[in-house]
Amino acid sequence: MVSDKLVFHDKNWENLYEIEYNAIKENQQSNFVDVFHIGSTAIAEIYAKPKIDMALVVKDLERSKSLEALHYKYKGCLNIPFRYFYSKKTEALCAHLHVLLPGDPELEGFLTFRDYLNTHEDARKEYSNLKLKIQKLLATAENEHFLNEYTLAKNDFITSVLRRAGFTGYCMRLVSHYTEQDYEKKVFPKFKENDIRVIFYKGADIIGYANADAKSKEVRFFEVSENAEYFKNRFNTYLETL
Repeated sequence: MVSDKLVFHDKNWENLYEIEYNAIKENQQSNFVDVFHIGSTAIAEIYAKPKIDMALVVKDLERSKSLEALHYKYKGCLNIPFRYFYSKKTEALCAHLHVLLPGDPELEGFLTFRDYLNTHEDARKEYSNLKLKIQKLLATAENEHFLNEYTLAKNDFITSVLRRAGFTGYCMRLVSHYTEQDYEKKVFPKFKENDIRVIFYKGADIIGYANADAKSKEVRFFEVSENAEYFKNRFNTYLETL
């Protein structure tokens, strides 16, 4: 079985990605738009878990479930609404697949981070050293929406890179780490554990929050500093899917 421990960049990762790219494209057929190699295995000269991260763009998220024929296990959206997440683990390959619709700003964020590190050696070394420093956290558990401690420990660095790279995409995510929780407590401290709770981002910066009742889908709180109609429509559309 593929190890979860950090290893130095392996040129074979690109070959593994190419194999999966072709298999996914054939599986999705008319639903396929594009696939991108993202994450640490797509960044040269750094330490990474030997896990191939990919972003698949499709026309219909539900049709992506045919990927189960390729041994991809559907995990839900995790912390990103409108994103279907799949994992695959075999003797030869560990892979994570993020499935998105065309135009989703989350894809721009993935690619911006990858491309910035591949073109900035100092940032690349900083990220690799950080991963080695926190690798003991790899054993921590990951809940349905809340990220594990290893991922959380990388958050400040990732957001700093996105700011340096000029990423300004408007994203909506479920509350899933400490910074988001702290923001939530300031604007809506009366939330209930089962509420539907989302954070609005402009690039790496939090610009708003919304809360809805899990049963009735009634919106209890909505606040955002810009692009309110876009986020309101996106939040209401998400509630309709639940």
